[in-house]
Parts: sequence; structure tokens; C-alpha cells
Amino acid sequence: MATTTTLTSVATILTDIQDRTDTTRVYYGSGGYRMSRPVLTGSNAKKTFDSIPTIDVADIYSPDLEVRRAIAKEVAKACEEVGFFYAVNPPVSYEKMDAGLEIVKTFFRLPSEELLKLHVDNSQGVKGYLPFKFKDGSNRRASYSLGRDYTNPEQHFVTVAPPGTVSVNQWPEALPEFRKVIYEYYQDVFQFARKMLQIFALALGLEETDLDETFRYPLNDITMQYYPIQDPNEQSSISPHADYGGFTLLYQDQVGGLEVLNANGIWVPAPPKEHAYVVNTGSYMEVLSNGRFPATVHRAFGNTSCERFSLPFFFNPDPSSIITPHPKLVAEGDRPAFEPQDVSRRQIKGLMTNRPDHPFFKKLRELGLKDEDLTFDLVSKPIEEIVAMSS
Repeated sequence: MATTTTLTSVATILTDIQDRTDTTRVYYGSGGYRMSRPVLTGSNAKKTFDSIPTIDVADIYSPDLEVRRAIAKEVAKACEEVGFFYAVNPPVSYEKMDAGLEIVKTFFRLPSEELLKLHVDNSQGVKGYLPFKFKDGSNRRASYSLGRDYTNPEQHFVTVAPPGTVSVNQWPEALPEFRKVIYEYYQDVFQFARKMLQIFALALGLEETDLDETFRYPLNDITMQYYPIQDPNEQSSISPHADYGGFTLLYQDQVGGLEVLNANGIWVPAPPKEHAYVVNTGSYMEVLSNGRFPATVHRAFGNTSCERFSLPFFFNPDPSSIITPHPKLVAEGDRPAFEPQDVSRRQIKGLMTNRPDHPFFKKLRELGLKDEDLTFDLVSKPIEEIVAMSS
């Protein structure tokens, strides 16, 4: 009988998590907890991966189901054995991929006063610019995020927000072309993610559309990353962690810096491939698959001689979903390997934990809302409506 596991709130990207005095273990963050894994060598080493597999997805839209099943078979093997793979020949315009990465570089080179106008504290949904520092005050990295915001006309191909919905995305006035370029890329990669979801379903032996409803209005996000030139003795810019979401489509520049942790506690590089995506599964996919597709630990470094930029797209379940192992993947008489996960409540509680001093979340705490009232849809409600609801 399977052991039941409870996932905690949204994983915090923990900083300075590695104990440098302990060379026998690797430390990482998962589910907000500090965890570790032994470094195994010699006769103690397990059979595990030492490279990231590559899968050609050129025929992902083939009208022939068997062709799509063949891609899914490769995806299943990669997810079970590694949790990461390269998707080459993706159905995303190379011109849009390149333009997106170039505009990201231009964005992060804006004056700091322009970037700080877009600080995440100015968005109820915690979207925007966020700088990170090392303990000595030097720049660790910076991010800029935009996500599900159906007040934006560019997302109306999914659905349209009702009147009065609060917009969460922010846009740089100093770089007016940014929005157009990013959304042209976003719309392409969104459709790719939709199709990849169906490939994941096939990879699990499900019907192609069995996961579609769970991701009907996905909690998707682009969190662009900037890594400044880094001292070779510094820790990783993004500490070791496992993603909490559905899956990630990472487009990175040619500098490199991503590493994936194998079962022996050895870090395996994931060097860039031109116009390829690095794909990895998160904890929600681990739950949906009943543990078959685990969320794999990874980290990212800056470079000692040049800046690094990346453009990850996170594709996560609809916040109205309750995530459980798919019924077809639980044998009769067995208990599911995971407890149900309420996406909406986990998301809002995770945001409130990670950004306790955010003005919006401080206001929510002041209002004394009950736990059952803390749902993700609050981030798109006018504060006056929330105040009225709490009185």
C-alpha cells in the first residue's frame, strides 16, 4: 500500500541553504523545508542519470496519434529517470524566442529607479521586479514576473476577466515595446505548453485530454531572470530546490548555469542548446502522476565572466482545481500516494509566507480573514470588496 504524503505550501526558494562544511550531503529546499541527500560514490552509488536527455518535439502536432504517442513514450522515460529533458524543434517561433530574450536583456539594463517602479510590492498578485542580494549586499540576481491576468487583452484568447477585476501585471513605461514583444512570445509558448500537457497525459497512459480540465485556466507565469557577473566563490544564485507547479518550459541564453541533482547527490549540468527548451516537472505533476513523475531538485548559477539571462514559463493548474493523483493511476485497493492539494489556498498562503511584508498581504492579515476565506482569487479583487466581505 502506498504511503500517503502531504505537500506543504508553495515552496520557498531558500537562500544560503547549503552547509559548506558538510561535504557528505547536498542540501536543498522542497515544500518550504530544508532537506538533504547523501553524496554516494563507489560501491554505494545508485544507478542514475549523468546527462539530460533530448527529445525532438517537431511532430507534437502530428495528426497521427501514434506519432504523438511515440513522443510521449520518450517523455515518460525522461520524467521517470531524470525529471528534466530538452525539447528540441519546439513549435515556437525562433524569431519570437530570440526577440523575447533580447528584450529581457534590455529590460534588466534599465536604470534601477525605473525597475523599482515595478517592484512586486506594487502588485496584489506579486508580479513585477524583484532584486535579490547575497549576505554581503552584492547583487545575487533579479527577476521580473508576469502571469495570469485576464484584464490584459493579450490573454483574452484564454478568457476575459469580469468587470472590476484588479490587474496584477506591471509594464515598464521606459520600455514601451516590451509588452508587445513579450506577449508575442507568451502566446506562442502558452500554446506549446497546452500541447505538452496532452503529451504528459499520454506519457502517463491516460487519454490525451484527461488533464485539460485541471489546467483549464492555468496559473501560468513567466519569471524572467537576470544573473549578474558572479564571484566564483559565491553560492548559487537560485538555491537548490524542486519546483512546486505543473511543469516548466525554460528558454535560456547560451551562457549556461543550470544544474540538476541526481540520486547520488551529484550535480549534472544542463548546458544550453540553441532554440531548445529545458522541460522539468513540478510537485503538482508529481501528485497527478501518483509519484511516477517526481519533481527533480535543481539550482542555477551566474557566470564569472558575463551576465546570464533566462526566460522560464511556468504552467500550473487552474487555481480552482483540487490536485489529486489521477484516478486511473491508482490501483484498485490502493490509497493515493498524496493527499488532495487545494491549488487556490496553497497559492495564496505560499505568497503570504514568502512576502509577509507585502502591503496587500499585511492588509489581509489586518482584516482577520479566516483560513477558509484565503483563496487565490483575492489577488484580483478590489480591496474595498475584500473589506466589505470581511465585515
